[in-house]
Amino acid sequence: MKVESIELIEIIDSRTKPTIQTLINSSSGKAPSGASTGTHEAKCFVPKHLEDLEEKIKTKIEGRNFTQEKFDKELQELDGTDDFSRLGAIGIASSLAFKNANGFKHTENFPYPLSNVIGGGEHGGNTSIQEFLVIPVNAKSFPEAVKTNTKIYQELKDRYKSKIRGINDEGALITSMDDEKTLKALKKVADKHDARIGLDMAASEFYKDGKYRYAKMNQTLSPNEQLDFVEKLIEEFDLLYVEDPFDQEDFEMHARLTKKQPDVLINGDDLFTTNSERLEKGIAKKSCNSLIIKPNQIGTVTQTKETVSLAQRNDYTPVISHRSGETCDSTISDLALEWNIPIIKAGIADIRIAKLNKLIKLWNQMENPKMNPEI
Repeated sequence: MKVESIELIEIIDSRTKPTIQTLINSSSGKAPSGASTGTHEAKCFVPKHLEDLEEKIKTKIEGRNFTQEKFDKELQELDGTDDFSRLGAIGIASSLAFKNANGFKHTENFPYPLSNVIGGGEHGGNTSIQEFLVIPVNAKSFPEAVKTNTKIYQELKDRYKSKIRGINDEGALITSMDDEKTLKALKKVADKHDARIGLDMAASEFYKDGKYRYAKMNQTLSPNEQLDFVEKLIEEFDLLYVEDPFDQEDFEMHARLTKKQPDVLINGDDLFTTNSERLEKGIAKKSCNSLIIKPNQIGTVTQTKETVSLAQRNDYTPVISHRSGETCDSTISDLALEWNIPIIKAGIADIRIAKLNKLIKLWNQMENPKMNPEI
């Protein structure tokens, strides 16, 4: 594809923080950002002297033909670091813009929405566990799946309204209950709507000096005790999905849990950060059987696709995901279809509905859409 024009614009994300929108041939890409970020993520910031950088990029790119791979390679060379320390958010915004301009090759396999209905941790809330999630595994269509998750969200608001204290960064409900009481409340509602539940523990955020510290429940656990605690939660609440149950450097404990719970999606986010080298280490150690896919964690669409392909070749379930600092960009919805990703983690309220509404639109446009059989 020939790049006729490229423009960089400073915009704001859902937390009113500055970020970048890139326009390539009038097609847009916007960079999200995270609050609970892994230490191995690509940098995502608005660099100084944006106009000067735009002129430099225009000189290098405008008027030339690229594939996605060559375009992303050019971005990496313009940046000159391994983690976009110079271009920051320009990298992923421009890579997404190029992908949107160049188009998608959609499959007809739609992902199941994994929705954050109650939140805490670094995203704001009362619990140490960061996200309490639902997934409508028996839904027969994507619109039905979204409707199920919205019903769960609304019923939680109504049934526990005396314990709801508002919403957090991701549009998730904040509860006054502790972690286990919150899980019990969610289980009642999810069961009623024939949905399974999951957790994003984001355990690195409350791991300190070799211990996991659950402030609200007033308990401090060693790694072995954390393993026992997570297994107890899996069994008691029939969890389908557990994300980041241990510290982001602890491949061994993730491997132990995966071996003991082979039927549960043990997912690495901070552990892998969409990085193929870290995923290769996880595969070798048999750490997790699933991973989060966030394009801005690694920096370009091409690098993201490499990690997805590596995961799929090794029977790891990819889960493409939003960030806590979001925009109305819906590119991950298109990527979920193109890359045959079976789960999309995209919230259920606030600005994140852009991802869900895009998939509802695409479902209604296709002749033979179906829910992804890989789940």
